[in-house]
Amino acid sequence: MPGSADIDPFWVWGEDAETPRVLHSMIRVRNVDASLRFYCDGLGMNLLDRYDFAEGRFSILFLSFAGYRDGPAALELTYNWDKAEDYTHGNGYGHIAIGVPDVTAMWNRLADYGGVKGTAPKTLREGAPQLAFVKDPDGYAIELIQIRRDTKAV
Repeated sequence: MPGSADIDPFWVWGEDAETPRVLHSMIRVRNVDASLRFYCDGLGMNLLDRYDFAEGRFSILFLSFAGYRDGPAALELTYNWDKAEDYTHGNGYGHIAIGVPDVTAMWNRLADYGGVKGTAPKTLREGAPQLAFVKDPDGYAIELIQIRRDTKAV
């Protein structure tokens, strides 16, 4: 029987974890390599963990900008090995919002990493942060929101 040292730290929060928080949100992907290229190489997320379940013929990958305990919620990519057709997003999915230092630069950058440009960078009202939309390789909408006022330093 494995000891506590063998337990994955993702599942062990300790006594300090008494406040509920969002841990992750999951999307299904058709091509793991294309998704990792977009989210990790393009957007700058880190691959925290990958679990391959041969008996169930699927993999789950956890991505984040920081570690499990150190940052915001993770993004879980689920890859079903035998899925032949594209996933539909239904009429309930909206988008994943990600804050970036320079919306225009990231919007242009992600096109080089498998993203498809959507709504060009704009503001919805005076004084609001700039935002733009891009689709990931599986067609999920990603909203990019400006988190810096001065983009000249970026």
